[in-house]
Amino acid sequence: MTHKIIIYYSLTGNTKSIAEKIQKKTGGDVFEIETVRTYPSEYSALTEEAKRELQTGDLPALKKSLPDMSSYDLILVGSPVWWYTVSTPVMSFLRQADFAGKKVSAFCTHEGGIGKFSPDFKEQTKNAVVLEGLDLYKPRQARKGEIDKALDSWLSKLREK
Repeated sequence: MTHKIIIYYSLTGNTKSIAEKIQKKTGGDVFEIETVRTYPSEYSALTEEAKRELQTGDLPALKKSLPDMSSYDLILVGSPVWWYTVSTPVMSFLRQADFAGKKVSAFCTHEGGIGKFSPDFKEQTKNAVVLEGLDLYKPRQARKGEIDKALDSWLSKLREK
């Protein structure tokens, strides 16, 4: 039996709702990434802040210490897509985490394209075995059952690895 942890950051609740569904399907532990500083609620201010963080590499400080991942066989990391890449709170987490020898897979939520999310995620998960990820387009607007079907298919593929 694989011991799993679902690690995620969610600003609007989209990614959190997916993480909760994954937890119900897998029984894995859950860790929410939270930032010390609160992001602006106004969309254009938020996007400008995220853009500034990406351009400068000045990533947000995290509220909690990272979980001890030594006992986990599979680490599932959830992030919204910001500026066609991994959100800066998740980037901050990835840069601090030790994934040595761990199987890691990403799931992301977005309302447009995912851009360089996958290669950027892989680049930042040092020493990990990065498995196929899942991207979910406008998950709140998905038809009933679509998200569960996508999650079941993705989780089934991960079980085979």
